[in-house]
Amino acid sequence: MKDDANRHTPVQRYVDILTDAGFKAVFGDERNKDVLIDLVNVVLPENRHVRDLTYATTEIPGFTLSNKSIRIDLRCTGDDGSVFIVELQCYHQHNFFRRCVEYAAKVYDSGSERGDDGRYDIPPVYFIGLMAKDAPVFDRSDREVWRDRFVSEYTFREKASHDVVDDTIFLIFVELNRFDKRREDCRSMADKWMFALKHVGTLDRLPEDLRVAAFERLFEACEISKFDADRKLKYEHDMMTERDYYSILDTYREEGVKEGFEKGIEQGMERGVLKGRMEGKAEGREEEKRIIAATMKQLGLPIDTIAHATGLSKDEISDLTGL
Repeated sequence: MKDDANRHTPVQRYVDILTDAGFKAVFGDERNKDVLIDLVNVVLPENRHVRDLTYATTEIPGFTLSNKSIRIDLRCTGDDGSVFIVELQCYHQHNFFRRCVEYAAKVYDSGSERGDDGRYDIPPVYFIGLMAKDAPVFDRSDREVWRDRFVSEYTFREKASHDVVDDTIFLIFVELNRFDKRREDCRSMADKWMFALKHVGTLDRLPEDLRVAAFERLFEACEISKFDADRKLKYEHDMMTERDYYSILDTYREEGVKEGFEKGIEQGMERGVLKGRMEGKAEGREEEKRIIAATMKQLGLPIDTIAHATGLSKDEISDLTGL
């Protein structure tokens, strides 16, 4: 028993890149620009290739009617002027696809403000979304075309011919939340990248069949022991903050579901049997979102974050008080 007591839990060697903290520690560090370039190139359309990237501000000014700015995870400019937005989506969000379209469109629109005398010489914008475990899942169940396809691309195409007249806005989703291939079944470079991104945080070394330059650099960039003191401290702080946030969210979601459901059922029962129950469940779900949002607001979380987590509008959240 003494030996068991002295045993230590294995130390995690690599960051989990599918956490906000891990994503920022690796891809947010300009010293790992080559790793980001390799990832971007493997998911871009075949006719596109990036040789170099320049990191840009992650703030989009004047984004809303109230002229407030929003922040995106990562924004870079390619050597040909193309703009790349790279985001990690960790949790479910209502109207997620629409949000991605809006973010990409705003960045594209900002490209027309360069004083090109109305020539519309606007560089294309590529929104690349890494979809982690709890991110929204697109419905691929009844389409054979999606079998073994985990990278999807959306842009402006002619309906019948699929012609793309010009490069404008592209939405590319790396659907790690659907990816379940074993390493030995990964044949394409895209599949190998998806496996590496999804599992790097659980491995203790680089697998031999992934030992190529791109993955050697990825695993090197993810190795916690190679972080300098400041970077390691920031990563550990961000991880603690992230765990606390999701713990709070899960707790209040569970409590909100229970309280909101009971409240909705009680009100529904008063209106009568089956119809009352159905309406009560709907009201319960709405009440759940309101309770979660009010609690998050009391904890001082940003309204943008609360809106993403609950699906409520910013106006609805602003009007909330303690419930």
